Amino acid sequence: MIELKEKYNLPSEYADFIGLTYAISTSDKHKKDNGQFFTPKHISDFMANLAKPNSDKISILDPGCGTAILSCSLIEKLVSDSEIRKIDLTLYETDKNVLTQTKLVAEYLAKWLKSQKIEFNYTINELDFVLDNSEAFNSNSLFGTENLKQFDYIISNPPYFKISKADKRASVAKELVYGQPNIYSIFMGLSAKLLKSHGELIFITPRSFAAGNYFKAFRQSFFREVSISDIHIFESRNKMFKNDNVLQENIILRATKFKNASIKVTVSECDKGLLNPIEYLYSTEALIDLKSKDKVLFIPSNQNESDTIKIFRKWNNTLNDFNIQISTGPVVAFRCTDFLKNEGQVNGAIAPLVWLHNVKEMEFAYPLQKGNKPSLIENNENSRKVLLKNKNYIFLRRFSSKDDKSRLVCCPYFSKSIATEMVGVENHINYIHRPNGVLSETEIWGISALYSSSLFDTFFRTFNGNTQVGASELKQIKMPPLEDIEVIGNKVKQSQSHNKQEIDKIINEVLLERIYVKNTRSSSNFERVGGA
Repeated sequence: MIELKEKYNLPSEYADFIGLTYAISTSDKHKKDNGQFFTPKHISDFMANLAKPNSDKISILDPGCGTAILSCSLIEKLVSDSEIRKIDLTLYETDKNVLTQTKLVAEYLAKWLKSQKIEFNYTINELDFVLDNSEAFNSNSLFGTENLKQFDYIISNPPYFKISKADKRASVAKELVYGQPNIYSIFMGLSAKLLKSHGELIFITPRSFAAGNYFKAFRQSFFREVSISDIHIFESRNKMFKNDNVLQENIILRATKFKNASIKVTVSECDKGLLNPIEYLYSTEALIDLKSKDKVLFIPSNQNESDTIKIFRKWNNTLNDFNIQISTGPVVAFRCTDFLKNEGQVNGAIAPLVWLHNVKEMEFAYPLQKGNKPSLIENNENSRKVLLKNKNYIFLRRFSSKDDKSRLVCCPYFSKSIATEMVGVENHINYIHRPNGVLSETEIWGISALYSSSLFDTFFRTFNGNTQVGASELKQIKMPPLEDIEVIGNKVKQSQSHNKQEIDKIINEVLLERIYVKNTRSSSNFERVGGA
């Protein structure tokens, strides 16, 4: 191993080699079970370059450090940019298979810094990061944070996996948790609490925390602690962790304890253009409303997405203001097996059962069989609690494929299309309805067209980074005035085609060209500052 060390000049180069060797020799299952995706050197260097020197004596925390490549890149950057005299590094790693590699890299880093005549102390904690720092969640207690170790820099590629609410880590971090938490958000939330007043947090994580009910508690806590200054978006998902055979829609972010009036968003291919990304500058308030309860973070990747956010900001109402609600299909198949039927006909005792495959873009496709999925459900006293009255709905898929061109896939459903008293809607479908009333045909066509449009799909992608379409996220989306929705509905209803091109044309005529284009072309909070 000594001979191998001598081939590498920088600690990050050695750490990259160690990480690559480990990734090749370790099973995908082990890495997935432990949420391990080792950071390539060009990514760790990019993250390190976001850091700003602030002192000649610094402390660094790297939770879930793996082979400590992030710490190596960060230290190399800070040493090259400033007169560092002393560095204290705290590492956390619990995987015993990795710890041997971590220690080798730490030793190499120590020797390198000694050659630079920089005092260096490091600690490798073989403890759970969250549990070992659980005191941070009790900062409102009598003793506050006086016994809490805090850091100038916290840099991390945290593990990504879901844990149960009964998990000890979820219990101590309960202020961050709603539903089934993902460990990466607990790492982020805890790290934000461990920063010094001038500290910097630099993370690479999935972008799923930006919106949705499951991460709402996390966002409320996180944005109380820190303010985002930089976000980097990768246009390609399949190149980031290519050595680990994983697809992940990730972002890099830098946040500070002090407030930032603006956020710089950079965009690049993962392996191409990272050194010269396209840059956009936004006011902080343009991307996140810190006064709101939901604190949704919008992450536009181009000018079109920026302008789309502006359009939605002009609208004041949600569907709920029009007495229209979004709910999730109540039929959970494995809990209703006694009621499901593969054969028979729709009648008073048997209702249709709608699945994902029955919902196509602007088309309700029923009956349409897929595999052995039962297309019917009994309508009786026991099953009626999971059935809906047969009335006008809009069905919208809760999940989309990574290969789908549109994240939002929905269709109109009219009660007259099936002669039935009740209808079953499977749990992977959201349905839009008017409680204690009926959606008109023009409302149905108008709302279906909006959700099927490029405009809404583009907007949804600015805050949703995964393939799930939650009802809570849809409820937050602002809508145009109801009269405009009805105008759109009439035009779509009369149109001979309901394809996306025709829908986009109608949407542009009613909303963009007639009302908003002049305002869109005027000065705004969205300012492109660089790139091609």
